[in-house]
Amino acid sequence: MSNTLTQVCLYSPSQIGEILKIARERACQEERRTKRFISEHLGITLQRLNNIEAGYSKPEFELAHDWCRLVEDETALDKIKHIYQVDLPATDPRLLESVDRQLTNLIDQAKGAISAAEKLQKISKDMRPGRSLTEQTNLEILSLAEEILDLKQAATATLTSMRINWDLDTGKVVKNWIQEALADQVIVPSVSKFEEIRREGFFQKRSHAMKVGR
Repeated sequence: MSNTLTQVCLYSPSQIGEILKIARERACQEERRTKRFISEHLGITLQRLNNIEAGYSKPEFELAHDWCRLVEDETALDKIKHIYQVDLPATDPRLLESVDRQLTNLIDQAKGAISAAEKLQKISKDMRPGRSLTEQTNLEILSLAEEILDLKQAATATLTSMRINWDLDTGKVVKNWIQEALADQVIVPSVSKFEEIRREGFFQKRSHAMKVGR
């Protein structure tokens, strides 16, 4: 995929209210289309809800996230995540109509990502401590990194298409993945543990800097 972006975020923060309003109005369950239902379940006043939908007030990410979850609008949630720069832009919903198409794309992107990783591995082995990278090498790294990012988008689109067309329980998929990742010790199990790791890293860097400065 060629790089045609001129900015990091495609959607404007001023559109948050409109996105949330449309998501509420097209909720599958009729009761969830009402402002009263949304305000009560999100713990906000009707006045604040009106201000958010009108664009007078910008909700914090957690509130916008819970809003989309409440009305079960994954497309709106994808847009919100991108606006808050939590994730990539939403995939064109027309492309999600075929699981087979998404699986084919996932396979192609996986091959591209593997090739990019192998090239990056070679660059890594050729690097020398203290030597700056050339502009050409930096551009090559950027291009190869984009190939890897393509794989993330393809994986997300495939799972979304499977959820839409095959009723895949993506929540269960995530839950099972987390359990396996915890068992393999590849993710941090708690906020306190994460901060402990960060502190250890900080003190190690400070100790190294003091030794170098002597």
